[in-house]
Amino acid sequence: MKTLLLIRHAKADWPEGKAPAHATDRDRPLTARGEADAVQMARRLQQLKAVPERLISSPVLRAATTAQLMAQEWHYPTDAIQWQPNLYQADLTDFIDTIKAVPDHYKIIALVSHNPGITLFANALTAYNIQHIPTCGVVAFHVQTTEWARFWQAEKRLWFFEYPEKLQQTQV
Repeated sequence: MKTLLLIRHAKADWPEGKAPAHATDRDRPLTARGEADAVQMARRLQQLKAVPERLISSPVLRAATTAQLMAQEWHYPTDAIQWQPNLYQADLTDFIDTIKAVPDHYKIIALVSHNPGITLFANALTAYNIQHIPTCGVVAFHVQTTEWARFWQAEKRLWFFEYPEKLQQTQV
């Protein structure tokens, strides 16, 4: 059995809500809340014993920073993060191709990506209707296979769906 974690990047916005001249969507940094959420969710994944052995991320600033903050919390070497450009504005095929290329010795992998693609992909894997993966949300699946190349054909079961606001509600 394998485990797949789909992680949406943490909350991002321009400082003072305004983009600097010549900035693009790819340059949006995490907010202070986004940084705190990334650390909180990394800790939650530790509690659930769902720390990935392979971390694959979009290189876009908000996703890359989310991946780096989580990696630091897990003592995962940030230079071992695999940067996958096709996880920005990814479609179903981009996600599947990324997963199928993962070496089989990794049992738990995580993909850090963006909406709407990550929510659409999560919904393609389960009958449970996930309306919207919030920022820094994590959707986890158990995949009944020993080979990532057979991911798409394998049975997939939703394990959990966690996000920062849900954690805050349960802590009150």
